[in-house]
Amino acid sequence: MTSFGLPIEPADADLEAFWTHAIIAGKLNPIDAVGGQTDLVSLRPGAFAFGATRAAANRLAELVLTGAKRATSSYAAAYALEGESFPTPDDMWILCDGEGRPRALLRNTDVVVTPFDEIGPDVADAEGEGDLATWRADHERFFTEEGNEFGYDFDPSGDVVTEYFEVLYAK
Repeated sequence: MTSFGLPIEPADADLEAFWTHAIIAGKLNPIDAVGGQTDLVSLRPGAFAFGATRAAANRLAELVLTGAKRATSSYAAAYALEGESFPTPDDMWILCDGEGRPRALLRNTDVVVTPFDEIGPDVADAEGEGDLATWRADHERFFTEEGNEFGYDFDPSGDVVTEYFEVLYAK
C-alpha cells in the first residue's frame, strides 16, 4: 500500500512507545533476553493511515479494529510513482487513525495483484466497506482522483495490489 502522507503525522515518541508495547504484548520477540534482538523487532515499521481525510482514516481504523476490514487495495501504478516495490507477505506497519494516534500493528498475510475489472466480491468483503458494486465505484473514484493528483491515468484493466492483513496488536 502506498502512503502519500497521513492526515495528521504521528509523534515519533508515540510511535516508539506503541512499537515497544506491541513487541512485548504481541510476544514478537520472546527470546530477546536470551539471544538478543532479532531483525523482526530491531527496526520499527512504518506508520500510515487508510483514507485521505481525518474522518476517513478514523472510520477505516475502526473497521480494522472491529475485524470488518482485513484487506486494502492500491492501484499498482502508484507504487512506480513512489519508487516502491509491491508489498509482500509478512510486511508489518503501524496503523494510525486520523488524529495520528497509533492504533494497531498489522502484518500482511497475502498480497495479490489483479486487474481492476477482474476484482471479485471476496476483495470487497475483505475490505469491509460494502458490496462489490460499491467497492468498484469507490475505488474507481479514489484511483482516478489519486491519479490526477500524482500523475497516473486510471485504467479499469490496470492492476490493483490487494494486501490481506492480520492485526498483531491493537491499542
